[in-house]
Amino acid sequence: MVITCLSQHDRDIRSRFTELYRKRFDLRLGATAECVAATRKGVRLSLATLAGSQTAEGGVLLVATGRIPNSDRLDVAAAGIEVDAHGHVRTDDTYATSVPGIWALGDLANHFQLKHMANAETRLVRYNLLHPGQPRRARFTVVPSAVFADPQIAAVGATEQELQAQGRDYLTAARSYSDAAYGWALEDTTSFVKVPADPATRLLLGAHIIGPQASTLIQPLIQAMCLGNTADQVASGVLHIHPALTEVVEQALLEL
Repeated sequence: MVITCLSQHDRDIRSRFTELYRKRFDLRLGATAECVAATRKGVRLSLATLAGSQTAEGGVLLVATGRIPNSDRLDVAAAGIEVDAHGHVRTDDTYATSVPGIWALGDLANHFQLKHMANAETRLVRYNLLHPGQPRRARFTVVPSAVFADPQIAAVGATEQELQAQGRDYLTAARSYSDAAYGWALEDTTSFVKVPADPATRLLLGAHIIGPQASTLIQPLIQAMCLGNTADQVASGVLHIHPALTEVVEQALLEL
């Protein structure tokens, strides 16, 4: 089994990211921290790895184990508000909870834990509070995300591995930044855009980008998925400015 960083992302993306980070950092993937001790210079970790016991030293220890909803600390059950097995408050598609007059949004009510998701939910809930007789319903069928590391990573939709696990037919294309004029000018030899699509409908099934401005470059692909545009429409139906970096996206779509 190959262990990489960013395990939820597309295999090609996370492999490239891990490759780049191995050159910059001392990665101990698959290691379990068994003990942490303070030293004169910082901290020392005792690690259990597939290769045996190891130690790692650093100035500061950052513990990043994720987040969980604080519905238990809020004691929402006392108000009769239902939660799911993960502790997230259950809501309908207007973000109303099981108790009339109480709404929930953000990390407390969804599993995405994304600020842009919470922003959209805030606008929807605000509208529904002001227009109780004409509520709007959530239609967030496409949820993008980005990792603001160096290099940036942006993703939306299914990974190739998920499509394979579903037994779904798909086409996929990838183009390197260096294939476009702007990427060539950046002397970028590691970044790329990857897009899977349905061979029958020509609709995009996802998009995965690693490299500079990834979170910006993915936006037209997000819009295409939300609006039902085909890969062909986005590739050939609109003009892509030369020599902007968006030509990398255009080239990947044309390859499809």
